[in-house]
Amino acid sequence: MGGDHAPDEVLRGAAEAASSGVKVVLVGPRAMLLTRLAELGLPALDVQDASETIGMDEQIRQVRRKDDSSIHVATRLLQSGEAHAMVSAGNSAAIMAVALLECGRQAGIDRPAFGSMLPTKASDCFILDIGANPEVKPSNLVQFAVMGEVYVRVARGVEAPRVALLSNGTEQSKGTEEVKEAHEQLAKLDLDFVGNLEGNHVFDGIVDVVVCDGFAGNVLLKGIEGAGTFLFDMVRQEITRDFWGRFAAAALIPAFNRVRRRVDYQEYGGAPVLGVNGIVINCHGRSKAKAIARAILQADKMARERLVERIGEALQRDDVELGRRRLLARALHLRGEKA
Repeated sequence: MGGDHAPDEVLRGAAEAASSGVKVVLVGPRAMLLTRLAELGLPALDVQDASETIGMDEQIRQVRRKDDSSIHVATRLLQSGEAHAMVSAGNSAAIMAVALLECGRQAGIDRPAFGSMLPTKASDCFILDIGANPEVKPSNLVQFAVMGEVYVRVARGVEAPRVALLSNGTEQSKGTEEVKEAHEQLAKLDLDFVGNLEGNHVFDGIVDVVVCDGFAGNVLLKGIEGAGTFLFDMVRQEITRDFWGRFAAAALIPAFNRVRRRVDYQEYGGAPVLGVNGIVINCHGRSKAKAIARAILQADKMARERLVERIGEALQRDDVELGRRRLLARALHLRGEKA
């Protein structure tokens, strides 16, 4: 029950999702939530009581001690199978830590990752990691790529997602040692791996999944948010500077609204936490009812489409393929041939 606009906007979003046929269980102070639902004129929803809350700035040690917080209680429902997915607009570090504590890592995953959708010239692309892992090994980047590819197929309906590594050049020789080694491994897998992608081409719509470490992904995402706000503010200032600008602005309002909808984070719901043993979505802290509702519907679809199981199947398939290629390379090396 976290977020800047909790509980009211969370309750409105939950009620909206429930009206679409999704079974929603609220987790938080039961008496307060039931009272607030009635005061807002919203239909009654099931409530699981949780007596503690986790603030946005609390340390992980404090988070672990608050085992009756809404995040702890919700993840225990997920782990036990009483819930099929969890959605929260609370502290992202706490969500990741508690999800790992209560649900564990998915088999074959060393480090879970946060992902986010970005609008592009063509369709949307999915970027991960965006903050959970500032330092990674090549194997982590490979796992991110597999998880992202499956997520885009399941959640976005893309039949053959194109996967790229974020780097400082398109050549295979560019990037950190981790990126270069991940490039070599990804080229061997059954993915539509298109190679490296520079940051200035993320919005070209030529890939569906962008893979990077959490430091680069977070910097890229925050830079995009800041640039978008700056450009909208600058355009607003310029077109309202004089009479003719204001006159022209009236005709441009529909176009501006369409652009704003395309870049509005609320249109995308929330950021999936991939790699934990369950469906978990972390909404933006500023999320209002629309974003909460979309995140719940997104989580429901991910659960129905068996996202976690399908990621596991893909990881197993690619582990077998990498193992086969290593054995082949070793055999050829012993025979003095080239792979």
